[in-house]
Amino acid sequence: MKKLLIAMAALAAVATAQAQNSDTWHYEDAVQVNGKAEKKITPDEIYVAITIRDSDNKNQTVEQMEARMKREFAALGIELASALKVAGMANAPRKRNDVDTQRSYELKVGNTATLGAVFEVLGEMDVRTASVVRVAHSRIEDFRREVRIEAVKNAQQIASELAGAVDQKIGPAVWVIDNGFYESSPVPIYKVTRAVAMDSGFVGAGIEAGEQSLDMQEITLTYNVMAKFVLHDRR
Repeated sequence: MKKLLIAMAALAAVATAQAQNSDTWHYEDAVQVNGKAEKKITPDEIYVAITIRDSDNKNQTVEQMEARMKREFAALGIELASALKVAGMANAPRKRNDVDTQRSYELKVGNTATLGAVFEVLGEMDVRTASVVRVAHSRIEDFRREVRIEAVKNAQQIASELAGAVDQKIGPAVWVIDNGFYESSPVPIYKVTRAVAMDSGFVGAGIEAGEQSLDMQEITLTYNVMAKFVLHDRR
């Protein structure tokens, strides 16, 4: 029994010595930083809300206007089956024993050139209610992952630079906190020809009369993280 106790004491002494000589880390021996990354993306999904009414064109019914709209959009190369959806239908009282029939649609286009052509068609048809309601990108989730990773790398770089300033270096991350991301909601900026804008009544809906040109603001993804890294002496 005495020999067993002596052996156990010897092992404990060896373990203590090894721990004292090893690179032990304390929670205070760390650097805490914020990391940030940003990416701008040109939208490739532009959604337009369109409403056509009997009162828009007294010479055509809603059904006739819808048929023309579909022909004109198809001629622009728009795949109607996937890009054009009916959002709603309604009848509004107009006068005694009469109603104003209306139908609402959501149209998806892929670029500003097509968007401009769509508004020209609607202007020629005397459609008075149409606006860009939102924009997106078909690979938005991929871009979000890329920006998130870049934010963590940015935090690591900042931590390394701070450690180097005090003649130290960083080790593994103790923890990384995801602070989430901010995604801008760009406002479409576009102009159409004066004739289309004035004749169709789009001026009050966000389209300015002037030279024909379109410009779509980019989507901005901004990601923030907080990270803590081990600090080591340079050796």
